[in-house]
Amino acid sequence: MRNHWTAAVASFILFAGPSPVLAEETVEAAIRARMEQYVAAWNRGAAEDAAAVYMEDGTHTYVFGYTHRGRTEIAKGLEELLGGPMKGSQLAIETLDIRQLSPDVAVEEEAFTISGLEAPDGTDLPAAKGLCLAVYKMVDGEWLGAAVQCMMPPPAPP
Repeated sequence: MRNHWTAAVASFILFAGPSPVLAEETVEAAIRARMEQYVAAWNRGAAEDAAAVYMEDGTHTYVFGYTHRGRTEIAKGLEELLGGPMKGSQLAIETLDIRQLSPDVAVEEEAFTISGLEAPDGTDLPAAKGLCLAVYKMVDGEWLGAAVQCMMPPPAPP
């Protein structure tokens, strides 16, 4: 009798698969961890580490309208930003929503704040705030950025 229960439990585990709720939580946790990796790298000024969250052929379209294509170009662009106008800045990201669209594709909506900005004359600038939409793809067991597009909404009218 004990062998029958063992076989029944094993069959259930093998054929029922993981719980959809558990799978969603795992995807969300993995993408949140990927964003934490990006934020930590940005805040250290580590462009290569920040670019590592993207697919080799990933893209990032910035609020200023230009797009970097491929991890190498993203790293180079981040190096220029973090060594130039964004040097010493601090990034904070708030995840607004994560949805898994298929077993290997997910979308994240997020709000960002970049503080610690300075004008060329050294005066402090207000924090920059905006939104991003990120598409992630599962590649070799890791969720990586396939395409990220960011924007800064115009200020509300007075």
